[in-house]
Amino acid sequence: MRRLVISFTLMLAVMASCTQRPDDKEFIRDMYENSLYEDYSFLEKHCTESLLDKLSEQYDYAGEGYAVWKFRSGAQDGPCDEHSMTCIEDEGDGWYRYTATDMGISFTKRIKISHEGGKCMIEDLADCHRLIAPLPSGIDMDNLQDCTVPASFTPDDFRWMGGNLRMTVYSKDLYDAVEISQMQLGDTLIYNSERMVINQMVEAHGGIDINGGLDEGGCCLVGYEGGTYVARSWDDHSTYTKLGTAELPLDEDFVIIDCGLFPEYPADTIRSGQKLYLEMINESRPDFFQLNTLVTIQNGMITEINRRWIP
Repeated sequence: MRRLVISFTLMLAVMASCTQRPDDKEFIRDMYENSLYEDYSFLEKHCTESLLDKLSEQYDYAGEGYAVWKFRSGAQDGPCDEHSMTCIEDEGDGWYRYTATDMGISFTKRIKISHEGGKCMIEDLADCHRLIAPLPSGIDMDNLQDCTVPASFTPDDFRWMGGNLRMTVYSKDLYDAVEISQMQLGDTLIYNSERMVINQMVEAHGGIDINGGLDEGGCCLVGYEGGTYVARSWDDHSTYTKLGTAELPLDEDFVIIDCGLFPEYPADTIRSGQKLYLEMINESRPDFFQLNTLVTIQNGMITEINRRWIP
């Protein structure tokens, strides 16, 4: 009886050793941090035939080889020598998402792992591009109660009989600093309300030049307040997103703070005769626009219009 128990225990131990699943995350970490993907013998041992064919097709040099750079960011150079795994997330069905640094550049890939003969096999490898969009504005266009918003309008948009102003409301494009720090080649940036695929990133001009910067049709991101980045356009102006139009009542004591015609001129504070003041400037500089105008709203009424001088 004791012999049977021992035999059964040994059988269970053998079965467990045969069916024990390798640690996928440790395999991925070891593969990247020790640059094992650069070793062709490692690839041929741990990649499926279909993935080897794929890496072979993507090899764009003379002769035969594998596109081993597909396991990295794909960048040719970086700000430092850091080469480490940041995190590995299990997405299920054999798929993992790993984020790592490559020469100091952060990137993310998706990798699919299966098991064969007690070893990890890489079935597929895919880029993992992200969409980087401005942070939500926090402005509720259906309930403009207590807020200050960038806006555009002209003196003709005032409805003096009803005491209203019709304006177009915007939000300044701000980006989360953490998202910007994780930005990588191939990601898509929403810039000036349009999509821009990131093909190049260079630290320059006190920020990050994307796709050659403004001079080459790209853009520039610079650090801003509160853990954010702001997109810059020409003359260091920020970019804005149009939120919609609104018509709001003017508070009976609403104030206009208006810049002078030149930057050295002091601002005018208009507490009375606002209608006459706007009629007088209607021909010289009638446009209030989102780059230079902030409208303060309290209890659903406009209490202040502030236009600042910009180049």
